[in-house]
Amino acid sequence: MQAVLYSIVRGMVKKINRRFTLKARPEDLPEMEHFALEENEHPNLARGEVRVKALYHALSPWQGQRLKDFANYTGPFEIGELIDGDVLVEVVEAAPGADLAPGQLVTSRLGWQDYAVAKADGLSAVTEEFDPTLWLTALSSPGLTAYTALDLFGRSMPGQTMVVTSAAGSVGGYAVQLGKLAGMHVVGVAGGSSKCGYVVDALGADACVDHKADSYADALSDALPDGAHQVFDTTGGPVADAVFSNIAKFARVLIVGRTASNNSNRPDLDPLNMRLLWAREATIQGFSRYSYPERWAFARERMMKLCRQDKIKANHKTVDGFENLPQALHDMLAGKFIGKVLVKSGVPQ
Repeated sequence: MQAVLYSIVRGMVKKINRRFTLKARPEDLPEMEHFALEENEHPNLARGEVRVKALYHALSPWQGQRLKDFANYTGPFEIGELIDGDVLVEVVEAAPGADLAPGQLVTSRLGWQDYAVAKADGLSAVTEEFDPTLWLTALSSPGLTAYTALDLFGRSMPGQTMVVTSAAGSVGGYAVQLGKLAGMHVVGVAGGSSKCGYVVDALGADACVDHKADSYADALSDALPDGAHQVFDTTGGPVADAVFSNIAKFARVLIVGRTASNNSNRPDLDPLNMRLLWAREATIQGFSRYSYPERWAFARERMMKLCRQDKIKANHKTVDGFENLPQALHDMLAGKFIGKVLVKSGVPQ
């Protein structure tokens, strides 16, 4: 199906836009059947508004969590609601009063649709200095989350050991690199030998432990002879509990995400191993990026500087085709990808 369809209605040309909405809630991983592919007519522009076409849609674990109906840090999608998400878009039409011109690339949270209408002053302009995908990866939520969490609460110390769970993930991959830049000994945790190889060879970690291996607990203990002084956790569940069994005295634990529990109705997965967290007198700091919007501009400037110096490697996987968004989300939540997942829309002008 073409991204933009035209039909003749009473002699008028009507432009149609595709969009994905929530059709039914999944019990576990989302499937195509849980989404509805709808078509609606493009609205007219009001003063100060622009029409944009999607180039890349960014996928995130919170999208999987919001498909389900249980309490968390953000509310669930309603049945029939547009699936939300960050998008890199191109301006194709601008109304009077809009300070953007056709051809300008911008980012915003405009959801799973081919086209959108938005207020120009609510969009973030993209410069040509960097590859456009960096504005959804290193210079967006993944990179800025890692930088802000470590900047505010990490107290990264050269020579100390930091463990990063989901080290091959969209946020964890940047935490690994930032930890190394701070002079820390970084041990990653990832699912599978190929991901562990990526964390060491591409991201520069000193070691990586495969949490899917039967020897996970022993291998983790071997990799942390002096314990973990800092933990950057986005996973939770049994993976994190094993790390907590190997923390050093007065360790700092940054809880940046809870994939194991946020995407399920199992709060009992979070965390079980409080005994050693207490025994080691660990400092536990919860972190949500939504609480620090005032830090975003600073974090982005710092990450831009690191990108200019080629000190940060952007890690993402590109999936082609707007129609593949539901399957890509399924595969991402199933752990099939490395880094941030971007779906290239390919909408023709």
